[in-house]
Amino acid sequence: ERSMERLRPLERLIRDMLLFARGDSLGRQRFNVCELTAELAHTLEPVARARQVAFTEHCECGDATLYGDRKSLAGALTNLLENAVQATPAGGAVSLGAALKGGEVSFRVSDTGCGMDAALQERIFQPFFTTRAEGTGLGLAIARGVARGHGGDIAIASAPGRGTTFTLKLPLAAELAEQTETQA
Repeated sequence: ERSMERLRPLERLIRDMLLFARGDSLGRQRFNVCELTAELAHTLEPVARARQVAFTEHCECGDATLYGDRKSLAGALTNLLENAVQATPAGGAVSLGAALKGGEVSFRVSDTGCGMDAALQERIFQPFFTTRAEGTGLGLAIARGVARGHGGDIAIASAPGRGTTFTLKLPLAAELAEQTETQA
């Protein structure tokens, strides 16, 4: 049992390395945005509660769908959420929101943690850059790669002492499917 517990972080590291090395998503399908955020909330809420961090989820996307690799997108958002929970002290809050705007879905992961200065924000997406002793420095690089592989990107808004918000924007399923068919 102890061996299995110690192997889980290694398995995640190997999975992250392979995803980073491949640099692209594998299986693409249509899926509902709000179902994805509800699934992420179900997974992250116990983690936040264990760290005494309030967690909320709100999706304003109705029946909007995305077209892409659901598993890799869920992994990218999970990484942002886990980072937010780790950066937030007990008594703080983390939120996940999704909204539609101009043919895009915006996922917002916000925390009331320590925030980041401009110098750190410039380096945060670089592969192998980390501020944590146990970190690999791949999580945010992979998350950005997944977003870009789906026709989107990730932006950051942060200030020391004021928390951080990551916004992952992706085109809706219809727009991305049209782009993919046009390029084929």
